Amino acid sequence: MSNKSANWFKQAGRAGNPLRRQRLRVGVTGLSGAGKTTFITSLINQLENHQKGLLAQRAPFDRLVSVRWRRDEVKQPFPYLDSLAALSAEPATWPQSTADLSRVLLDLRFKPQGLLGKVQGTRDVSIEILDYPGEWLLDLPLLNLNFGQWCEQMTQWLAQSPRAELAVSLRERLQSLDPQAEADEAELADLAGAWSAFLQRCRSDAGLSRNQPARFLQPGSDVAAQMLHFVPLLRANQHSEGNAKSWWGVCEARFNYYRDFIVRGFYDEHFRHLDQQVLLVDMLTPMDAGQAALSDLKGAMEAVLESFHYGQNGFLARLLRFRPRIRRLALCATKVDKVGPLQQRAVQQCLEDLMVDRLADVRHGGVEIKGIPLSAIRATRQEGDALVAGLQGKTGWVRYQPGDIPAHLPQSLQVNSPQLLALRPPPGLHRNEPFPHYRMDDLVAWLLKGARL
Repeated sequence: MSNKSANWFKQAGRAGNPLRRQRLRVGVTGLSGAGKTTFITSLINQLENHQKGLLAQRAPFDRLVSVRWRRDEVKQPFPYLDSLAALSAEPATWPQSTADLSRVLLDLRFKPQGLLGKVQGTRDVSIEILDYPGEWLLDLPLLNLNFGQWCEQMTQWLAQSPRAELAVSLRERLQSLDPQAEADEAELADLAGAWSAFLQRCRSDAGLSRNQPARFLQPGSDVAAQMLHFVPLLRANQHSEGNAKSWWGVCEARFNYYRDFIVRGFYDEHFRHLDQQVLLVDMLTPMDAGQAALSDLKGAMEAVLESFHYGQNGFLARLLRFRPRIRRLALCATKVDKVGPLQQRAVQQCLEDLMVDRLADVRHGGVEIKGIPLSAIRATRQEGDALVAGLQGKTGWVRYQPGDIPAHLPQSLQVNSPQLLALRPPPGLHRNEPFPHYRMDDLVAWLLKGARL
């Protein structure tokens, strides 16, 4: 091939060749406390330092030429620098939990090998990640409910322990409301505040996951405060009705607005076109909290997964422009550095046991599922049979033996508490060095496995 012909092929390859430029839309999904912010921070850090650490030792990163984190041209960019500042402070602290929407755009440039690489030149992959408060996921099941059905569901939940004990006075107030009576806006605002406080107690005191409406805990910047002034009416059901000024009419109208504009808008804009999904689950904390917390996590995660669309579209679906579906799912038990190496796989297995039925449905749709026990930033180091780490809010170090993790999760969901410690980040973290982790390299490689490199 002449030099003139080779140059022509190179120019043609640069002119919008879809084989050279790809975009991977990755949904990082996780409830509050799963560690999404820390995970995304570590992901950017590992890619920025791809020539060091474990990534440098494996394909395709041996062909990775450059990584660019785009922030200036992105609306609401992910607060990477703020997270780095927290992790590198003295003493180090974990990044603040996500309070609103933000976005990550990473440009990766690879140099293909062999003759084809000489003709086509480099190939670009853009990874797009959305960060958002984990609580917001819990609202996705509302898309399948009307206000009356939601009231029935809340009535059932409030009758069961531990919610029944946490909502004694609030439940009495809600039961006293006549759905057909004229609503009192001042009382409704007070009740909405009481409902928010109740949801906070469910999360902090009982370790419960299904706390709706999620924006009562983390409203974000796109919701007017008054539109969150609604509560479940415990004397109502899906057959109830009332005029526009009644408790039913006011609460139903605001619930419908919340469902149709806030929840559906969030879902349609950010989740309908995902290629891959990383599902982060803090399995250790609910195991520590007990049977009720595990049962609530199971219900929450099953409901969330039912809200996504899994499975590969065939040729006919693409021809008819059906929306794309998630093709690959990474299921990750997070924070496994809190237990010993031999127990980390057990934590992952317990997570997969918890979600066995729903995962079977997803696999049946043709989706590739990869289970990866994960620690985005490893806070412990092993010394013999013990772990050594620092505790949040304290100086110095502790040496401890982590509790036992069962090889499989009992069907009763009753397990002995692993007795977790609140650990602080390791010292000496720096942006220009890869953070210590557990299996982040496996996950990053998995993300790029489907790319044509």
